[in-house]
Amino acid sequence: MNRSHTRHESNNAYLLIDRADSNADPDNSKHYSIQNLSRGGIRFCSNDHFEIDEKVSLSLYIDDKLSHKARGRICYHDEDPQHNNYYGVSFLDKYLNL
Repeated sequence: MNRSHTRHESNNAYLLIDRADSNADPDNSKHYSIQNLSRGGIRFCSNDHFEIDEKVSLSLYIDDKLSHKARGRICYHDEDPQHNNYYGVSFLDKYLNL
């Protein structure tokens, strides 16, 4: 099987995340840097704490333009030796059970 991949290089790609269980104003969403993006999800860096299985709504911006909106669930947490925290959001229907 031959698959083609499109890669977008940008120094200005970020996420806005709204927490599903929060009554926060959407205008107060926080920006997070994207580490990895795939059809099934996104890995992002955050100093904020997210719970595994927490539902989130996110907006992906590239070059300050809204590129994609999605709902997902936090599916993993990682920490590197420098104590940077990384989280994964899954978009997969079988995982979400929404």
